[in-house]
Amino acid sequence: DQTGEAFSDALAVAESIAEGSAPVEIEVAAVGESLFPESLGQFGLGASSQLVLFTFLTALAGSAALILTRQLGISDRMLSTPTSLGSIVVGESFGRFAVAMVQGLYIIVLTLIIFRVDWGDPVAALLLLLVFSAVGAGAGVLMGSLFSNDQQAGGVAVVVSIGLGALGGCMFPLELFSPTMQTVAHFTPHAWALDGYAELIRRGGGTTDILLELGVLAAFAVALFAIASWRLRVAITRP
Repeated sequence: DQTGEAFSDALAVAESIAEGSAPVEIEVAAVGESLFPESLGQFGLGASSQLVLFTFLTALAGSAALILTRQLGISDRMLSTPTSLGSIVVGESFGRFAVAMVQGLYIIVLTLIIFRVDWGDPVAALLLLLVFSAVGAGAGVLMGSLFSNDQQAGGVAVVVSIGLGALGGCMFPLELFSPTMQTVAHFTPHAWALDGYAELIRRGGGTTDILLELGVLAAFAVALFAIASWRLRVAITRP
């Protein structure tokens, strides 16, 4: 209307101009080596980070239950039975480990079914989850033996889990860290777990390709459980 011409006439003129215009071709070229394979989807990139973050968070949050068993006198009642102190410590530790494993399996199965995330070699993926769950369980038992207030322990668990997760690469891919920060990140078990899943998901590796990661995580677990078992014994028998 503003041009003084009918819409149909203006449309016909526009179409004739468009038909006479030369097509525009755009070529896109990638320079350098890509950090991630082209076949890796957005869910495949972030699934392992969420798995590591929430498995550890769940394990640490379980420390509150250990404190409640002492506050409610459940630990004392267990000690009054023929059950040995060692059996109680093992049982409490296995409980934290089982909860962490269930959380991890839940994430793996859900992302596999809903988002079609390919976790690679299933045996290797489960082994990695197993040893990382043991790390989380050891940390959870240690925290539960250090604190005497369940609310305080729960708050610290969230802060520690998020902090270690961010430092270990759960919030930001490790490949985008500076070399110095990558070195610092590997002081956390999270970075080693993410390295293992990166090998399985992005590069199609198997169990033999993540032996280093499995070994380091197993060392983390043994160290944490050794300290946690000693501290839990002290906490349970403390008057």
